[in-house]
Parts: sequence; C-alpha cells; structure tokens
Amino acid sequence: MFDFVPGQRWSSEMEPELGVGIVDAVDGRRVHLRFPDSGLLRIYAAHSAPLQRAVFHPGDRVTGENGAALTVSRVETVDGLTVYHGDGMRLTEDRLVGTPALDTPKARLLAGQRDLSSHFDLRRRILDYRCRMTGAAAQGFIGGRVELIPHQFAIAAEVASRRFPRVLLADETGLGKTIEAGLVLHRLVFTGRIHRALLIVPDALVVQWFVELARRFNLQFRIFDEETIPATPAPTPPTVDNPFAEEPLGLCGFSFVRQASPAVQERLLDGQWDMVVVDEAHHMQPGDPLFKRIQRLGRRAPRMILITATPGHLAARSHFARLRLLDPHRYGDYERFKTESATFGELARMARMLDGRSEIDPAAQARLGRLLDMPPAGLKAELNREAGRQKLMHLLIDRHGTGRVMFKTTRRTVTGFPGRRAHLIALDPDAADDADRRRLSRECLDDGRDDKAGLPVDFTADPRVAWLDGYLRAHRDAKILLICRTAHKVNALYDALDRRINAPIGRYHEQMTLVQRDRNAAWFADPQGATLLLCSEIGSEGRNFQSARHLVLFDLPWDAELLEQRIGRLDRIGQTGVVQVMVPYVRGTGGEVLARWYHEAMGAFEATVPASGWVMQRMRKVLMALIDNPAGPVDPVRLNRIIRSSRVAVSRQQRRIDTGRDCLLELDALPPDRVAELLDRIRAVDGDPCFQELIEPLLDIWGITMEPLADGAFRLTPDHRYANPLPGFRPSGMNVTLDRSLALAREDLGFLTWDHPLVTGAMDQYLGSGKGSTAFSHVPGNGVPEIFLEMLFVIESTAATDPFVSAFLPPAPIRVVVDHLLRDGSAALPDSTGMADGSAKRFARLLPVVSRLIPDMVAAGQSIAEETAKPVIAAARQNAHQTMNDTVSRLQTLSRVNAAIGQAEIDEAIGDRDAVLAAMDAATVRLDALRLVTRGDFP
Repeated sequence: MFDFVPGQRWSSEMEPELGVGIVDAVDGRRVHLRFPDSGLLRIYAAHSAPLQRAVFHPGDRVTGENGAALTVSRVETVDGLTVYHGDGMRLTEDRLVGTPALDTPKARLLAGQRDLSSHFDLRRRILDYRCRMTGAAAQGFIGGRVELIPHQFAIAAEVASRRFPRVLLADETGLGKTIEAGLVLHRLVFTGRIHRALLIVPDALVVQWFVELARRFNLQFRIFDEETIPATPAPTPPTVDNPFAEEPLGLCGFSFVRQASPAVQERLLDGQWDMVVVDEAHHMQPGDPLFKRIQRLGRRAPRMILITATPGHLAARSHFARLRLLDPHRYGDYERFKTESATFGELARMARMLDGRSEIDPAAQARLGRLLDMPPAGLKAELNREAGRQKLMHLLIDRHGTGRVMFKTTRRTVTGFPGRRAHLIALDPDAADDADRRRLSRECLDDGRDDKAGLPVDFTADPRVAWLDGYLRAHRDAKILLICRTAHKVNALYDALDRRINAPIGRYHEQMTLVQRDRNAAWFADPQGATLLLCSEIGSEGRNFQSARHLVLFDLPWDAELLEQRIGRLDRIGQTGVVQVMVPYVRGTGGEVLARWYHEAMGAFEATVPASGWVMQRMRKVLMALIDNPAGPVDPVRLNRIIRSSRVAVSRQQRRIDTGRDCLLELDALPPDRVAELLDRIRAVDGDPCFQELIEPLLDIWGITMEPLADGAFRLTPDHRYANPLPGFRPSGMNVTLDRSLALAREDLGFLTWDHPLVTGAMDQYLGSGKGSTAFSHVPGNGVPEIFLEMLFVIESTAATDPFVSAFLPPAPIRVVVDHLLRDGSAALPDSTGMADGSAKRFARLLPVVSRLIPDMVAAGQSIAEETAKPVIAAARQNAHQTMNDTVSRLQTLSRVNAAIGQAEIDEAIGDRDAVLAAMDAATVRLDALRLVTRGDFP
C-alpha cells in the first residue's frame, strides 16, 4: 500500500493519457487525484491504486508558485513529499507550477534500459488490437456468455449506440429481455461509456440477477439491502461517506427502494448513477412510492432501461407514465398519446408502403409530406431510392409512431422455439357432490381477488392432488414445475403430497428468504435434485426454469398476461424440448371455465396471444358470474356461448394489434443485414487464432501459464512470478475455454475473450508498465553497417478518456522507421523478420554514439507520424460531424412537431458535437515505444 500525502504527484498506469495527477485528499481507504491536464478527478482504492510516482530528475528545470525556477541538482523525500534542490533554492512538489514530465521511451533508451524484442512486438500487437477493437461494432458484445441470437443483438446494438439511451424493453415472454439489458450494460461499461449503474429488480430476482451478470458478463455487482445498508440508519453528519458511492455497480430489490428512509433515499439519489435499470417495471404504478422514487432516480440518471412485460394492452395510462419517465419530451401529454395511438394503424400501412417497392399514389404522398414536413420534390427524390424509402420509414415511425423509446420483439418474428403442448385433464370429485364443486369454484373466484391471503386450504382429498400423485409416479425422471397462486397453497400442496408419495419436492414462495428460494431453485436445476418444485406466483416473475419441460398449472390466474408469464418460465429461448402444459381441473367448477376459456377461446396454453389481456379485461365479470352459481355446477351451454363470442373478440383485437403498434415496432427494428454483419464480426473474433497467440505470451509475462486440457479447455495456473493481481483471475487457478459453444455448454469453464477482464487487465497493465517500450535488435545484412530507429506512435485526442470521442478516433498506432541519416526506413525494415535481440555488449558500445543520433531520429519520426495521422484524424472528424449533426437535426425536426422539445436540449446536443470536434482538432501523436535496430557488420 502506498503512503499518499496531499500535494504528491502521481500518474495512472492504466490511463497515462490523463497526465500527472495531484493528490487532493486522502480519506482512509480512498485517495482523490486531480488531473489538471484533462480536468478530471479520479478516486482510487488506496491499497490497490494503479499509480506510479511522478518526479523530476537532476538536470530537469522546475518552477515554483512564486515564479522562481531552478535546475534540479538533488532530490530527497520529506514527510512523504518530494523536495527538489538546486541553484541555492529548495522547492517541495506541492509548490510546483505544472506537473513533471513522465518517463518516456526515449529517456529509458538513452538510460540504457531495454526489453526483449519479443516484448516490443507484443506491445505493438496489443496496440494494434486495441485500435481495432476500440469503437468497433463488436466491442463489448464479444464477452457475453450468450448465444448469438439476432433480435437480442439488434436491440442491444441500437440501444448501446445512443449516447444517452432511455428505453423500454418489452419483448414477449421468453425472448431474452434480460440478456438484452445485460448486453447493453456490458457494452457501455466495457467501453467506458458508463462507470456507475444501479439495478432495481423484484426482491425474488435479486440473487438471480447477481449470478447472471457475473456468470454471463463478468460484471460484479454489489447487493444493497438492509443488512449492508439499513433502511433507517441512525442520523449521521453530512461529512460521512455515501455508502452507495463505494461501489460502481449496485443491485437492490423493490422493497429496499420502497421502504428506504428519507436519508437513505437522498443518499441513493446522490449516487451519481450513469444508468438505472428497472426489471419487471410493469409492477410500478403511478402514485406508488416505488414509482415516485424511481422517477426521481430517472431524472438524475442520464440513461435508463425499463424491462417490462407486454405493455399497453391494458393499463394505457400506466404504460404512458413509464414512457414519460423515459422520454418526457416525446411523451408530454396523455391525450396526445391516445390520439397518436389511434393512428398507429394508418401509420403502419404507410410504413409498409415505404418498406415495399410499389408505387405510392399522389394522395398518400401528400399525406406523407405533411407528416414528415418535407417538400414534394425532396420527398419524391427519397421515394425513388430504396435507401431513401427506408430513411423515410424510420423518420415516420420516429416522429409519429413509437419513437425511439420502446422495443418489442414478438414470437412470430423469432424462430427456434420447440413449441408447447396443452393437456387439459378433466377430473370428477370423488363423491361428485355439489359441496366439493362449490368449494373449488369458490377457490377459483378467490384467486381473482387482489388479497392474496385467501381462504384456508386443505388439499388432502383434492382430486387434482390425486392426479398429481399419479403423474409424479409416471414421470420420476422428469423435472416438473408446478405454479399456483399463493404460498398458502404451496405449503398445503406440500403437506398433501408428503402424505401420499416419497419424492424429492422443493418449495419456492414469498414467505421464504432469498437464500432459501435460490437454494431450492438450484436444487431443482440439479439433475440429481428435486423432481418437483412447487412455486407460488412469485415463480412467474422473471425466474428461468427451462431445465424442466413439464409445467403443471394447479390453478389459473385471472390475468391472461400472467398466464403467459407462467408458461414463459419454461417456454423460452434455450428450451430444448416441447413444453408439456398440464392443466388439471374438476368438471363443473370454475377451474373448467378458465381452462376451457383460455384454451378454446384464446389458444393461450399453446401460443402467445397478445390480445388475450384486452379480452380478459372485458370478459372477466361475465366469467365470474358464470362461476358464481350456488345452485349447482357451471352451465355448459352458457360456457360454450361465452367461448364463441370471446373467440371473435380475440380475432378482431389481434388484427388491430398486428396492424398497429406491433407492426411499427417490427418495421423499426435494426435491418437484418446490419445484425448479420455484427454477428459475423463477433464470430470472426471468436474464431481468430491470433487471440490465443497473443494471450498465451501475455499471461506468461505476468506469471500465468496456459496449459491445454481436453476438448478445447485450458488450465490457467499462477507460478512463482505471479505478483500483480489481475482482474477476473482466481489466484488458485481456473479452467477456461476460448470456444463460445463450449462455454455455453459448461458453466464450470470461464469464457476467455477479448472482452474478459483478465485479458483487458493484462493488456492494460502491460501498456501501463512500460514493458516492451524499448528494445535493441540486430538484423544480419550485406556488410554495410546501418542504424535504424523503429518508433511506435499512438494517435490521441485531448479527450482520450471520452469513449464517445474514441469511438470515432480510436488510439491508432503508427509505425515509423528512420535510419541514421534521418531517412524513412520503413521499406528497408518492413517488419521484424530476421530480428534477434542484440547483445548487451554491443548495446553498451553503441549507446554513446546513438545517444547523439536518437533525439534527431525521434524528431524526424515525429514529423512523419504527424503527417501520417492527418488524414486519419480528418476522416474521423468527418464521421463524427455527420453522426452528431444527424442527432441535432432530429431534435430540431422533432421540436417542430412536439412543443415539449425545447431549445435547451438542442443546444446541449450542439455543445456535445462541438466538444467532440474540438477534441479531434487538438489530436496529437504520442511516442509509445522505441526499438533500436542495427543491420550489417558491427564490431
């Protein structure tokens, strides 16, 4: 651990482009460094800060605050501060003006320091890779342990491409909304676009999210709960650290946010989150304390993702409130939103015309021109080009349709689901008496109440339990998931089954702790674990149980979308077999009414039906009235009549959905060719043999050996040289694979990619350490002695740490070779072929001679590098100007049709554009490494 003292000068090994930092404050475990050159403040953990001291050396010239200058003759340390002596004066580093120069490759080489030529070559390969990947479309998408599913990457790529994404992810159940959010998070964190993210999820999903983010994306989140941060802490003075600021990635449950005291709320708000992600956002309702608190967080966080079930079919006002939370400009008025929603059908028809190649009649052109505020001549010119028609279609949707806020993929656009098969099991009561039927119908009606307490339940003599007993005995080797409404039912079922059968049965309900629930879920997923898992409705919320193929719906919810959520626990991407949906019910009871209505009117057990929620809302009272019949069993004639009328209503509503909003969302998706291009790039990186060729020697330098195992796996083992901890590496060793398919099949293997923290950490430490920055080599020649200086320069902007700048202008390396006559020697020395490390004796003899040559050779190389960089910088500037101008133009155009978009937002976009362009205008080349090369006969 370093001894930090205010006023000291330090440089960052990981971010040398920041310049030299000055210690502003030290507060226990953290040190605050201010970097004057870049205007940034960084906070580091004192015990593991990647920093090195920056000092002047004898012969250097330094200036104090009073303007007095001295030439350093002697250096000492007093009370942790460096003290410089010279010219009869004494000057401590906290009184310096400016910052001391860092050690440079030129200084190292002139001082006789050199590394192996192989280390220089490795440095160049790392620089080449970093340039190739920085800003690349695949950067940050490679490292996820996920299948390359087109629609998921299409959505993630579009969301992550925005500077300040605020979106609603609303794919139908089982299509991977969680994966999409994880991909976006990983991309933004990996590229440095965000540093601090807060996830707010249902309590039951906290541990699942924690595990998934770590396992799939190597993102280590800190769980905030009452154990780590009490909801009602004792009053503390304002000088006490904000506990939420300690961890950059935080995860908490709904109840923690809802029940937090005002003091904790304020600290959470002051967490300076770059992004807030909310899962199962449809559980938030306007007026609910949870909604209000997340709304406040959303106002402060520039980026936000809401993950929700199929929205908008039912509670339009709640859906609008969530959209407004994301984009208050686009969704500023509810009445206007309703009016726009009513026009989705017409917009979809016009969008489909643009998406096709048929002629658009004059009347439609006139309507389109008014909607897009385009003159006839300009509109006609765009209509005559295929790319122009696509542009018009996206403009139409952006301005008048769903905008840029909502993403929804439907199952009809995604292939690969094995399907699901419904089995309705009609049962008779043992004694066939009306009392049993009335009890079961009353249970069904009770399930429709908001109060989950329900009536006392005893399933000892229930016909459904007798059937379940037989089903378990017939499927002893299967995994069976049973979902019912309440924890009371789960416990009653467990007791009833325990008396009948000896089988491993697990429970999962809201009265259990998070740890108990997750332990039982893991037991169920284990091939040797529980055969049957009894879940309350909490198991319908986001949990994945796709290791099972048998689903028993012991009761049925009075919410069609919740039914789809239940089935979606098994029927989802990754499921390998047909899902068997078992629906036991007793004839003449409410169970029969719901089972037959869902199956015969909706087809909801075997397919996703977006219209089902809308129809259920309108038929709910009718169905309840049919069930609530004290005189006897349910009237089958009335039930058949209700089924027929409901079937017609479903068909009509589904047509409206298919030709309205969902159609617009499908048309506005990322074009298939662009998705295919992204996935092809990821596959190319996955299969790149250069990766293993680079990572093996890189890890070996840090003392980690990479030993092949069977079937494409490797064992990473630290040896006696392993001293610097690397992120993502276990000191005890770890098994990894470079193969995506093997990583998906075996969770015990780490998935080593370009994006893995071990790889990026090893490269960052290598570049930051100065390893390979100087070398001396010799090439056999024709007898004439020659001296070359091979130089690696890197193009950097003044805002190199701004990922939005580096996305346009990555840190591109430039190789320059100059001979001892200051001529361009790149043709004479095109690569490192034939080079061998020069001997120490020869280097020592040459050093006095080349010391006089090197400054001029470096200056000549600098001039060549600067000329080489000019067209690269110009092209990057043009690309940035075009891209950011498009954003400004969109806001200006939208402001003409949406008064909620003000000049302030447009000015902010213009300011962002100008700042990026200014950073590029000031871009320079930095000398990163030198290799002295001799060729021919030297003594």
